Amino acid sequence: MRILKLYLLKEFIPPYLGSMAFFTMLLLFERVLSFVGLVAKGYATGLDLLVLLFFSVPPTLALTMPMSTVMGALVSVGRLSNDSEITAMKAGGIRLGSIFLSLYFAGFAIGGASFLLTDRLVPIGNIKFRTLYQRLTIARPEAGIESEGVNTIAGGATLLVEKVDEKSGDLLNVVIFEKMEKGEMKTITARKGWFLSRGDFSPYITLRLSGGTIIDSGDREGVSLSKTQYEVFDMNIPINTSELRNVAKTPADMDLHELARGIEEMKKGSKSRNVYVMEYHKKIAIPFACVLFVLLGTPFAVTRGRSGRGLGLGAGVLIIFFYYTSLLVLERVGRSGGLPPGLAVWLPNILFFAAGVGNLIRRGRT
Repeated sequence: MRILKLYLLKEFIPPYLGSMAFFTMLLLFERVLSFVGLVAKGYATGLDLLVLLFFSVPPTLALTMPMSTVMGALVSVGRLSNDSEITAMKAGGIRLGSIFLSLYFAGFAIGGASFLLTDRLVPIGNIKFRTLYQRLTIARPEAGIESEGVNTIAGGATLLVEKVDEKSGDLLNVVIFEKMEKGEMKTITARKGWFLSRGDFSPYITLRLSGGTIIDSGDREGVSLSKTQYEVFDMNIPINTSELRNVAKTPADMDLHELARGIEEMKKGSKSRNVYVMEYHKKIAIPFACVLFVLLGTPFAVTRGRSGRGLGLGAGVLIIFFYYTSLLVLERVGRSGGLPPGLAVWLPNILFFAAGVGNLIRRGRT
């Protein structure tokens, strides 16, 4: 039995690691595309891109570690079943549950590692990611500027833009009304403008304007006016550095102790408290799904012919899809108070556990 357990683990680990690498790269690919846009426009460097990816890995692994257990179980047990090794083990008097015992222990070990990752590293990764991403994207205010609309920018200035070029981010036909300290008004026009990334986390963003005029009123009544034409003019816009330093911490960014304190401080039955309760239970329920996925995946892989292998893999995809879909749906119900928030998170685990045990018993009898 000891040799058998090690043999199954040896079969399980390669497809598990391969599946985790595949799912992780797949989920990170979408983020990479958005990061590349920052690098292409000069708002971030290649090093910034690598750091953002590094901080994205923990929350991504928190999802892919449970998902990979079902695929690892399906591939490893499916190979044994297709080669009739499972049939030989059962013919030798070994029960199906005993055959898969080492895989269940592997699921518990992966679940424990997933819990530590979710509770300790994911909150840090989320905060670090949002802080750096905010620092990089704060130099892209053109993303929030409306064409043919009134836009208020930092410092109290009013910005009118005829059009924002979607590809380059350039502002076309710009008019800026800036109120000075003594109440006089300065009007700046430009054919084109664009924001520059300073790259040093400066408290200012530079708006570079080209081909325009500056009309400066010497008093509030506008009796005395001065007009200056320019080819290039740089306008420094202050950044609210206090908001930059303090990234809001959401329940998903907290560990179990912080969530427990938040639950105690909130009113029972409130939506905010429900969110805290669900996040608390998710940190335990989702890592525990590693065991459930092994429990569900192994019986599906026990087939009688080679044609059943594809069916088993398809079943694994369906297990992943239905688990996370049911979790998302029940989260909404728990947030609104339709179900106790703790039960809403654990209900998919309960249902999948019952289905896995039932299927294991049924397969063991055949």
